[in-house]
Amino acid sequence: MKNIVSLIILIAAAGVVSCEDFLERYPKTEITANDYFKTSSDLELYSNRFYQQFLSAPTDDVGSDNVTVSTNANTMFTMVNNNSITSSNIGGWDRSDWAGLRLINYMLDNIYPEQMNIAETDLLHYIGIAKFFRGYYYYNKVKNYSSVPYYNTAMSAMDEDLYKASDPRTVVVDSVIKDLEYAAAHIHSAVGQRTRLNRYAALALLARVSLHEATFRKYHPELGLTGTANAFFEKAVAACEEIMGKEVFEIHDSYGALFHSSKLRENKEIILAVEYDQALGRGNNTHVVLGEYWGLSHSLMEAYQTSDGKEFSLTKDDGSYKSYAELFEDRDPRLMETFAYPGFKISPELPNNTPYRPRITRGGFDQLKFYPRETSQRHGYNMNYTSLPLFRYAEVLLIYAEAKAERGTLTQADLDKSVNRIRGRTGIEMPAINTSGNVLEKIRNERRVELACEGFRPDDLKRWKQGELLGRQPRGIYISELGAFDVTGDDIPDVALLLSPKDEDQEPIAHLEEDVKKALTKEFLYNENGNPTSIYLSKDGAKSDTEGYIEFLTCANRAWHDKFYYVPIPHNQKLLNPKLIQPPGWENEQ
Repeated sequence: MKNIVSLIILIAAAGVVSCEDFLERYPKTEITANDYFKTSSDLELYSNRFYQQFLSAPTDDVGSDNVTVSTNANTMFTMVNNNSITSSNIGGWDRSDWAGLRLINYMLDNIYPEQMNIAETDLLHYIGIAKFFRGYYYYNKVKNYSSVPYYNTAMSAMDEDLYKASDPRTVVVDSVIKDLEYAAAHIHSAVGQRTRLNRYAALALLARVSLHEATFRKYHPELGLTGTANAFFEKAVAACEEIMGKEVFEIHDSYGALFHSSKLRENKEIILAVEYDQALGRGNNTHVVLGEYWGLSHSLMEAYQTSDGKEFSLTKDDGSYKSYAELFEDRDPRLMETFAYPGFKISPELPNNTPYRPRITRGGFDQLKFYPRETSQRHGYNMNYTSLPLFRYAEVLLIYAEAKAERGTLTQADLDKSVNRIRGRTGIEMPAINTSGNVLEKIRNERRVELACEGFRPDDLKRWKQGELLGRQPRGIYISELGAFDVTGDDIPDVALLLSPKDEDQEPIAHLEEDVKKALTKEFLYNENGNPTSIYLSKDGAKSDTEGYIEFLTCANRAWHDKFYYVPIPHNQKLLNPKLIQPPGWENEQ
């Protein structure tokens, strides 16, 4: 295979021989370079399996304040919603969870250059790929558990080290950084079709990890590592500058095209992407982002500035509340690429295709970002064919600005070549920001808006030690009065929120024409028996039956505890290996 082969082809090829089959046929005690690792092609074929860590790219922020409710709950959402996660019921850490690491270390253990027919640069390239994925794997472990056993060699069922003690966070993170620095120094620079690892992807991951670790250490004194944060800020800045200085990447003119294009091979903002292709029988599930499992929050909607760069206000000059359609007027254009906006049609090319109606029971704001816009891209579950970004240049520029702001070295010139370049992209063209006031908060808000629904928000709030935002009751749209209102932008009411289905509670829509009433999507605060439905209204912190923000009964017990910055090691794994250390806050878990 050549480097231009797409990631999806590599994944398909990797599936021909499973990892377990390979390891069974080549036991650790028997494999030698003469058996398998002889050429560049051998290393490429084997390392293709590492890409399984990238089989799906994040397309949501479930578990953060960017999302309201979700029926597709993850660990963070479950923890803050009902505090029901314990070491006895949490998953992870079993054999399959460590299989990917063993696969990586297995290759590194069994490379014998003197017995191979391979150029040195190619050999170092594939070693770099293995170390990239080991660093990626282990930093995800650090984010969950802080301290974990570090293995730099393949484990087997006979290894005593399989039950070694947790290594300190510092040891694991230093090993991660060394792996990523090695990868950045030796992986080939050629970008190709942007679906294979390149040097810039390694630098981008190095920058991402360094910023995360720097801020986590700075804002989490329970680690006792506050004084070591600055070195990681410097590493983040240096990695970003290395990418920025090469002028290989640039901010793409179309923000939306980054998230719903069939191919991203020619998009110069993309550093690395995962590609899906109908011809190869591999698709994604990006259609579910639009109202199927979760909704977006009022808090996220408010984060988008007005088109002139001012903070958004829910009320108009006369003090009245803005209508649903008015929420989207004169706003940062990225809002309408992220939220399903009034007038959006799922398949506009089809006859009689009506505008989309957001789900009030999810809060009234549905996610549009990542939804396949072309009908030809959508065929059902695991049958959507859009490419998804894994690393893109905008994130690098945001890391650069945040790290410099945290260090107190940010200048206006730094902002202009990073954040303001993002805000100034064609089609967005938001006013530049400056260093006055709280510039760090400006950068954080820009990050929230630019990277919304890309999976960063939960980790961002945890590393900034703003977990309390995760524990707040999420809010949907503001209802100024019960009745019908327009969500499609045609001035005709199409959604109604009423007290109940009872006849006496239909008064708010009694004045409407019969055909309009029949076409309404109706939701209620109470059912026919007088019991609460899944939503209620909240005004000034109190429940209301007349006006307020949409809130959710399933989130009524939401609360934050600092132990939620981590997750516990499963109880059964602690029984197998008592030397494992539970993360801060979970020490009393058995």
